[in-house]
Amino acid sequence: MRYKHIICGAMLLTSLNGFAQTTETTKTNTNGTFKSINGHEVLPQEGDWALGISATGFFNYFGNLLSGSGSNNAPSFNTANTPDAFATGKLSGMALMGKYMKSSDMAYRFRFQANAGSVTRRNNVGKSLLTPDPMNPQFVEDNVTESSYVVLLGAGFEKRRGHGRVQGFYGAEVLVGVGGDANSYSYGNAFDNNFNTPLSTTNFTNGTTANVSARTKNTNGGMMFMAGVRGFAGVEYFFAPKMSLGGEIGYTLGFSTHGKGFVETEEWNAATLQTTTVTTKQFANSGLRSFGIGLDNLNAGINLNFYF
Repeated sequence: MRYKHIICGAMLLTSLNGFAQTTETTKTNTNGTFKSINGHEVLPQEGDWALGISATGFFNYFGNLLSGSGSNNAPSFNTANTPDAFATGKLSGMALMGKYMKSSDMAYRFRFQANAGSVTRRNNVGKSLLTPDPMNPQFVEDNVTESSYVVLLGAGFEKRRGHGRVQGFYGAEVLVGVGGDANSYSYGNAFDNNFNTPLSTTNFTNGTTANVSARTKNTNGGMMFMAGVRGFAGVEYFFAPKMSLGGEIGYTLGFSTHGKGFVETEEWNAATLQTTTVTTKQFANSGLRSFGIGLDNLNAGINLNFYF
């Protein structure tokens, strides 16, 4: 099947070459501009904004088109990934990345990610009754709401140089982020003097239930904080005016820490004939703190950049 991948690559290169030929360029003056035969600037200029997306899906799509694989999903409009040094724990996944061209050879760049969400899992359990009717069973509902959030901010600068369509760039950026998670539980069968070990859900994933003397009410994983500085270098090829394919590698110095969270449980107090709540503070991941320095994005995908 290798010849099919070769054909795919040849088709892609031919397409880009044809695209470039339709916008054949020559330097028309001495201020670094580079225009197409239609008079359009090929390279980014002062005042331009840029948005970068991942081109990996497009390459996979064209590759699978000729590979004979069982399925081939259409490419999607995905943003660039969070740097590898931050792709752990909560700070992972997609981040919005953009640039502002301060001049034709210098840009300010930013990175932003803000995600939050929750999911509720439900499970039916038998209702606690003094005289249950086996012919008419009754049920109550237990549920847990799992929520999480993440915010990542980054800012830096980028210097550019090159000749014609090939532009190299390098620079540095600062990255900070926070994240956290919490779970909230509720149960249909309450603790009371008649039922001090009520039937409760012990695992919401598979619906396991048991008669328990204590059960979880709330958990909070504590806030995770991450910060780092990153140097990077990369290259872009402008195959059309203000459109380029490129990628980058980086060298990151990063630090992360996880704050103290808590677990809240409830149980029946036979002395007071009341439900007692117990809160235990604890560090997630045993109070993990990390510090490191090293290369990142060595396996980065190719990005498609638009300047406007």
